Amino acid sequence: MTLGGAILGLFHRPTQAMETLAGKPRSWIWAALLIVASMMVLLVVSGPYQLELTNERQAEAIERMTADMAEEQAELIRERTKPTTMTQLVLIGGLTAAALMAIGWVVRAAVVHFSSTSIGGHSIWGATFSVAVWSMIPTAVSSLVSLVFVLLNGRVAQHSGLGMLVTSGDWLKDSRSWQYALASAVDPFTLWQVVLFAIAISVACKVSRAKGAVLSLVLFVLSLGLKLVPVLISSAVGGAL
Repeated sequence: MTLGGAILGLFHRPTQAMETLAGKPRSWIWAALLIVASMMVLLVVSGPYQLELTNERQAEAIERMTADMAEEQAELIRERTKPTTMTQLVLIGGLTAAALMAIGWVVRAAVVHFSSTSIGGHSIWGATFSVAVWSMIPTAVSSLVSLVFVLLNGRVAQHSGLGMLVTSGDWLKDSRSWQYALASAVDPFTLWQVVLFAIAISVACKVSRAKGAVLSLVLFVLSLGLKLVPVLISSAVGGAL
């Protein structure tokens, strides 16, 4: 199977596709380019809408925070708070997101690589890292779907994942809700990633599908837990205030 055939195969013949990609350890570069490029295009196109929403919410948060303050103190806070710019949103936000994704790829692959023996398998780093990155290709598809939504509706989606099902209608309250954060982190593309990663582990480590699925689910749950940490801290601080 050629590289192009393997990429298409991820959609309908994932096991064969992963076997091919495991044999092409440097092919991860193409996966990374597809994921990062789709993310940056989405950021640029949705930037003006996201910027407007971000600054509106920032202004609202400041008004809530300064509601019980003296006028002089409240005015000082308003003056010191600068609105987010397009440069900050696209460049800083995009580069930060890309860096965090890259770290995540390395961590995921490293955990699988060093855990392979304990689950009765054997891992070669190049192959494991390659399929680990390719298993994230649903991220690129998700970005393209979001891009279509923005182009058709002229706005960004208010909620991510299943967040719309548990929203309180108050974005600030939702930002401190672990239930909302958990629901927002789950969508069809995320579940697709879990499935692809399970197949990738099975292929790269030469273990059963069941063992690959268990390790993929464990890593998924751990990643969800890490995403909930700042929300729980925010909720605790907010409650204390």
